[in-house]
Amino acid sequence: MIYLDNSATTPLAPEVIEAFTSYMNTSFGNPSSRHALGLEASKIVSSARAKVAKAIGCGADEVYFTSGGTEGDNIAILGAANIKKGKRIVTTAVEHHAVLNTMKHLESLGFDVVYIKPDKNGQIKLGQIADSITPDTCLVSVMHVNNETGAIFPVDKIKPILSKIAPRALLHVDAVQSFGHIPFKPAQWGIDLASVSSHKIHGPKGIGALYVRKGVALKPTVFGGGQEKNIRSGTENVGAIASFAVATELINFEEAAKVQKIKDKLLNALLTVDGAVQNGGGENESPYILNISFGKVRSEIMLNALSNEGIYVSSGSACASGTRGSHVLEAMEAPLPDSAIRFSLSRYNTLEEADIVIDKLIEIEKGLRR
Repeated sequence: MIYLDNSATTPLAPEVIEAFTSYMNTSFGNPSSRHALGLEASKIVSSARAKVAKAIGCGADEVYFTSGGTEGDNIAILGAANIKKGKRIVTTAVEHHAVLNTMKHLESLGFDVVYIKPDKNGQIKLGQIADSITPDTCLVSVMHVNNETGAIFPVDKIKPILSKIAPRALLHVDAVQSFGHIPFKPAQWGIDLASVSSHKIHGPKGIGALYVRKGVALKPTVFGGGQEKNIRSGTENVGAIASFAVATELINFEEAAKVQKIKDKLLNALLTVDGAVQNGGGENESPYILNISFGKVRSEIMLNALSNEGIYVSSGSACASGTRGSHVLEAMEAPLPDSAIRFSLSRYNTLEEADIVIDKLIEIEKGLRR
């Protein structure tokens, strides 16, 4: 098996599996319970919060556990949207559907949402964002790394512009595809809210975190027992939270150089296929994501043929697999969106695997074309 669909989810790290098994077997108490088992669980959650905060680069009191990136995006956007501070919201046309569908809901409530389109390389320029912000803006939500093309957006430079034009507005960043892969510094960059997810960094599914800058007041969207300081009520998933913390301790940015070599090898070889074009290719791209269209073979056919060989890739976002086409490639006006294949890498991939993928894909493409 060669797994190249890490943007959809990553395999669990061995250390995470060990921790998850241990915590689920021995530390199953409810952190809100006042007996010894509950107090032990509460301490585990507190310790994990500090570890995740260290990885994000913020205080432990600025970390709120969620069920993942989708819930984090929803809590941040719905909690920050405030029509009294302004009706305009600025985002991009290539956000994850967790953001885009939340924006559609806000439009139905009377908000004016501006969707910035990328250039042909999938890049969003800072000037586009600046031109879209008005004094009536209450929220800007821009992802850090696009999950289909790997394009890196200039989220580190937005806050000064926002503070000058719409000082009461908040800045939210979906950092699901960047956290743990490339440096992400929300506190230094003036970001108010940021969503991250465990299962993109070799942690368990169903757990993530929302960074909320100290002093930012969010309206709760989930009501219940008041856990996570009323921002996200619900009994904490202690085993998943603790395992997520273990995954953050394994983050190593030096791995990106090795991953970049694998990406470069795939890119250089696969672009020799007749009719192949890269979707993206801008200066700022994540080393972990590569998107190529093989113009003479449709995505589904290529994907299934590779899957039969034990090579697992995707044709776009797994969370939008039931929708028609890629909204990202459509917004980019990509020339061959129906033949796009996304290769997304992790620390566990190798150059030897890349060689196998190249050989198999070229062989399959020739056969399918015939």
